[in-house]
Amino acid sequence: MAKFRFRLETYLRLKMAARDQCRADLAEVLRAEDQLKQHQVDIEREMEEHNTYVRSVSQKGTLNVDLIAASQNEFVFLKALRQEKLNLMQQLQPHIQQRRQALIDADHEVRTLERLKEQKHQQHQQWELALEAKQMDEIALGGFRRKGD
Repeated sequence: MAKFRFRLETYLRLKMAARDQCRADLAEVLRAEDQLKQHQVDIEREMEEHNTYVRSVSQKGTLNVDLIAASQNEFVFLKALRQEKLNLMQQLQPHIQQRRQALIDADHEVRTLERLKEQKHQQHQQWELALEAKQMDEIALGGFRRKGD
């Protein structure tokens, strides 16, 4: 019996490697998005702590112009930093979508090749069974002929 050999096995392995690379690329850009989200959460927390500090200082009744100016500068800086992170996240979205689509396409190609491989394997098995049946019939027919002689 001939061993099954898929003619496109090398091509299938290349497509699997390409799919794995697409998966890694998507994971990388998603990690970047997570980092930006975490930075944004940290900035939001820092802004809230800043507001709490300013309220506590202002409730004491003494106004310090330098403290108010520094506080305002820090708050403006935090808002600008938050906006920068938001802009980066928006710029990242098309890259995420592109890499997701690339992964979907690569996965589809691999699944198509795997289905083809399975079909070819089943055809090979059917061919082998038919060949085996033919050989058994020939053996049986040969034995029948010898008895007739």
